[in-house]
Amino acid sequence: MLLKDKVAIITGGASGIGRGIAIKFAEEGGSVVISDITEPEGKKTAAEVSQKGGNGLFVRCDVTSSRQVQEMVSQVIRKFGRIDILVNNAGGVPGAG
Repeated sequence: MLLKDKVAIITGGASGIGRGIAIKFAEEGGSVVISDITEPEGKKTAAEVSQKGGNGLFVRCDVTSSRQVQEMVSQVIRKFGRIDILVNNAGGVPGAG
């Protein structure tokens, strides 16, 4: 359990590479926050994280919005008390949406 008692945020974690990282982190015992703009897939991935032994949480967040990123970080701190790992997997251009 390499990530026991660790809290990770994975942006773009709902699918693809981000989802794969989230599942692996869960298998290693981590608490994993799935941050993504795609809510149905994000919630599904968070549920899979919990099934794999991690503590999964989905937070809808558009990383091109500093306000949404700040709120997401605040929500994670309120729930887990800290952030140990950040995987910047999502991409976007501010103001493009």
